[in-house]
Amino acid sequence: MNRTTAAIGLGALLAGVAVLGAPPALAGTGSASVGNTSQCSAEPLTMAYYRTWRDVTVPQSANSNLPDPNVTRMTDLPPEVDVAMVFDAGATADTDYWRALRDEYVPELHARGTRVAYTLWIDKLAKADIPLTDQAYRDYAQKLVDTYVTPYGLDGIDIDVESYPTGDDLTRAIGVFHALGDLLGPTSGSDKILIFDTNQDGSTPLFTAVSSKVSYVLLQAYGRGAAGMQSTWNTFADKIAPCQFLPGFSFPEEQDRTHWGDAEGIYDPATAPGSTAYEYATWQPEGGTKGGFFAYAVDRDGKVWGDDSITPTSFTWMKNLSAVQDDAAGVAPKAPTAALAADRITIRGVGAPGATVSVKVTGPGRIPAAASTTAAVDGSWTLVLDRKLTVPQRATITQKLPHTGPSAPATVRVAVR
Repeated sequence: MNRTTAAIGLGALLAGVAVLGAPPALAGTGSASVGNTSQCSAEPLTMAYYRTWRDVTVPQSANSNLPDPNVTRMTDLPPEVDVAMVFDAGATADTDYWRALRDEYVPELHARGTRVAYTLWIDKLAKADIPLTDQAYRDYAQKLVDTYVTPYGLDGIDIDVESYPTGDDLTRAIGVFHALGDLLGPTSGSDKILIFDTNQDGSTPLFTAVSSKVSYVLLQAYGRGAAGMQSTWNTFADKIAPCQFLPGFSFPEEQDRTHWGDAEGIYDPATAPGSTAYEYATWQPEGGTKGGFFAYAVDRDGKVWGDDSITPTSFTWMKNLSAVQDDAAGVAPKAPTAALAADRITIRGVGAPGATVSVKVTGPGRIPAAASTTAAVDGSWTLVLDRKLTVPQRATITQKLPHTGPSAPATVRVAVR
């Protein structure tokens, strides 16, 4: 990830949080012969890293010298996000975030189908104060699950690998990772996920040794563009299936010295196709379909580099890129939401951004004519019928992306009192 944060350089961040010390106490498919596809999704996934220190339950002084109060809740994440990472690199130990995570955020995210995983640095494994024995690895892996997963009802662990362990550190990291793989991931017999996220290629000794235990690989390809993605994928292709591979981009963090330029400002359908983020959403490895894409610093969706203000986001990039990715993979969108206004003429809802939303009315009497519109960049849409809907007529609404079939229908009727 791009871990630079407000007033804290990466070196200070690593020194301050080291290996993401213990959290506070609670106050598609690929080649069948390569990788383990048992946890692959039939549809491409959208994942996001959520920075805990920017949650509304956390004071703005946590990991920041900016004056703006935090305004985002984790449950503000759009339903397009399939997996959300709890990325904790701030002074959050004595805040209400962890209670909210357990009691509010995770239950609501689960209810909408979003899974949640906890991010740990690889040093949490490599530099653990444990002997180099199988039993020690098993005991420590269980401790990690008991500390970071179980108390909050999470769905797995994400291991962030941006360093290159060697010697005993490498041996220990491999041992603990394998032990984690017996509790989480595709060989565990559970539905818990184990993610390997990295800015490295797939030829490192660590990844080579643990690849069989990985649910997904998230490649931190910030600022790279898709031109070299195939060559990078080739270093993973003999170890994992395409459906386990997700390239990722970064939104511009506040006070970030690095200008990745992956996705900036409000999503604009006219200019977005030239962005790195759009390239990753539509890129596919040769001979396969990737597992999806991810974004870091998702709460900064809509910001431009150099804008250090803390303001709400409507997640226009995440919503639109998810739809673009589905369309590129030939996946029809889900049914839109729809509600009939009191005038019985206006129907409003939310669908896939850029989708064509169509309505057809059936039933006795004079039938309103069929109509269609295009969902806006935030997914909102409005249709106005040419006459009032009457009892017992029914309006059926579907949506369609350019390269897919129609969605499942949503229906509205006049409420009978």
